[in-house]
Amino acid sequence: MAKQKLDWVDLYARARWDRLLGVLVVLVLLIIVISISVRSCKKDDDAIPTGRPLQEATQPTTEPNVDPMKMVYLSPSTQYDNLYACDNTTTEAAAMIDLAKRVKAILEADGYTVYMCGEKVNVKQKVAEGNQLRCGAYVALHSNSGGESGNGQGTECFYNSKVPGSRSLAECVYNSVAALTPTEDRGLKDETQRDLYEIYNNITACCLLEVEFHDIPQYAQWILDNQDASAKAIADGIKAYLAIAESNPTTSTPDATGETMEWSPDVVH
Repeated sequence: MAKQKLDWVDLYARARWDRLLGVLVVLVLLIIVISISVRSCKKDDDAIPTGRPLQEATQPTTEPNVDPMKMVYLSPSTQYDNLYACDNTTTEAAAMIDLAKRVKAILEADGYTVYMCGEKVNVKQKVAEGNQLRCGAYVALHSNSGGESGNGQGTECFYNSKVPGSRSLAECVYNSVAALTPTEDRGLKDETQRDLYEIYNNITACCLLEVEFHDIPQYAQWILDNQDASAKAIADGIKAYLAIAESNPTTSTPDATGETMEWSPDVVH
């Protein structure tokens, strides 16, 4: 009888250990599954671009059924350390983001799809997003500084001579803004005249506009006092170019390879 009782105890103890072992196996499997899921999520997070667009509607790829010649990428300066000489509180970034918002509103009212870079992104992130979206026009908006002997004045516009449509885009935008500025202007300049990352590494028609000089008090004040007029001039220039490009698409088709030239990666302006 004692032997039979001992066998039952042994069986009960073994059953408890089997149950415990089963629970441990289930826990190990759960830990493995959770670990794999976390790794997968981390990979997905790493793939998300760090630059978030200013416009909520911006997507990582172009919207379906939208004509590229109806799409514009605006890249206002994100240089918060450049102060305007008229008040020493306004920054280039603040003024150009405000200007870009006005341009965006005008273009959208006319039926264009407009994307904007985020307020804290760097030039590499801007160019990467612009190249992915493949808009009909990429326009960077800046105000200038560092003129010769501190007496710089006028607008100028840079373009990439190796990208179809860039000179035409720059010319349309420059001519429209130059007619508005009160000073003698500085003309069109290609990528060889200044090592601008946004210009040298774009694969779509692109230009970088320097509206006026913000380190001269009266010109800095002119920029701030003429935001609406400047926005209209820029929007008119962009629309003029897109109309030309739409009628002659072979002159504005981006390089199919999608290759960029990686010029001066440390240049911020």
